[in-house]
Amino acid sequence: MVFEPFRTDRLTENQKSSPIEFVVLLGAEQTFLRVIAHLEPNVVHGGAPPTFLISAGLGDPTAVDEGADPVDIPGSGGVTVATAACHRTAEDIDTYLVTINHSAPSGPWRVQIKNNEPEALEFVGFISHAEDETLQSWAEFQESPQLRGQTTETIHGIRVHNVGTKPLIIKDLSGSQLGGSGSPCVIKARPNLIAPHGADSITVKCNPLAESFGGRSETFMHTFGTNDPNLTHSQIRFEVVFPTSPPLPRTRCRMFGGCSAGCREFVPLMSDEFECETCFHDAGFHGLPSSHGPFPR
Repeated sequence: MVFEPFRTDRLTENQKSSPIEFVVLLGAEQTFLRVIAHLEPNVVHGGAPPTFLISAGLGDPTAVDEGADPVDIPGSGGVTVATAACHRTAEDIDTYLVTINHSAPSGPWRVQIKNNEPEALEFVGFISHAEDETLQSWAEFQESPQLRGQTTETIHGIRVHNVGTKPLIIKDLSGSQLGGSGSPCVIKARPNLIAPHGADSITVKCNPLAESFGGRSETFMHTFGTNDPNLTHSQIRFEVVFPTSPPLPRTRCRMFGGCSAGCREFVPLMSDEFECETCFHDAGFHGLPSSHGPFPR
């Protein structure tokens, strides 16, 4: 059995998750469910443990509470097919390990999680016949970050949260390109490890960018190297926004030649308030009231 990951919606007090089905292979002696509760990034909650409602075949769900004695799990017809117990792990007080000891074949197997805390919590878990396989990282990267560049070097942060049960390792090296050879972005620094619950930022340097008229942007994809076995968790799409050129002066003088100064500011001649002393063009070409009528817009 390869480990099965799952993630619930955020559950309010006394709310139950949707049933989560998992496979128990024929002849399996044990199944392990390792589940971590999340309040918010970088916060270890440590509140009341959830209740795990486990059912096998057509049997009724059985409540498994943390720290209690093992309970019998009935299968179809009410015959006991397993026992189950739950305890908090030593590594993390928000992580719970449910151990199911099988005594007879049964299926399908389902589990629901009931939140017993006043705060709304989200639960992430891994199910396997091997206890070690329930230790897995799960990378949650900032969704579609937008990196706004300038004509000078800029620094940005891309947030990543580890919602898994094992420390997250980010393997991309500092100085490596973010998004491939066509991207102007380089990874400047990154955390070595992000513990379960933890959130941190990957620092990205965006090289100087050329200005563009009207604004433009380019989209890139990058898959971070991590120890999260699900590559899609570590793939991000990010947008690089190029700096916008300052607007040209509101003048049409250039269209008629001879306006090399640009005339960013209209200065009237002392002798004629409608004539520019810089280029000698009519004020109408500067977007101002003209002796010939309003400036065409």
